Amino acid sequence: MVVFIVVYGFIKKIDIYDTFIEGVKESFSCILNLFPTFIAMILAVNLFINSGVLDFILSFFSPLFTLIKVPVEILPLALVRPISGSASLAYLNSIFATHGPDSFLGLLGSVIQGCTDTTFYVITLYFGSIGIKKIRYSLFASLFADLVGIIASIIIVNLLFT
Repeated sequence: MVVFIVVYGFIKKIDIYDTFIEGVKESFSCILNLFPTFIAMILAVNLFINSGVLDFILSFFSPLFTLIKVPVEILPLALVRPISGSASLAYLNSIFATHGPDSFLGLLGSVIQGCTDTTFYVITLYFGSIGIKKIRYSLFASLFADLVGIIASIIIVNLLFT
């Protein structure tokens, strides 16, 4: 791809280096605008994960998940996925290490990882980059889509793999 761009610029007689430098200058100002938003998001994710709220939520929902025969081990992945992609991927990796990628938990975790998104990251990045501050309806719709994806994952994996 890089070779194609360089050859294309050479054929069109574009000063590739100066164009590259201009692009870097424009992206630097964009990075400076997004930096405070990213710092706030990273702080919020770390507070959520390290505060013990996740453990409290797990203990609260454990009886419900046991009642509907959904493994409780998948709940941290479902809760962390909308917040942090890297944390959910690390948790999925621990599920793979403990139970194996071909186990029911491994398959369920993979489907949840694939059909949900890092909602808070996406909203922070895209809305923060253009200055939108009123995100209530977008946040609700995104989290609802994540919830539907998680429920659909549980139903489909149960139907296909049990």
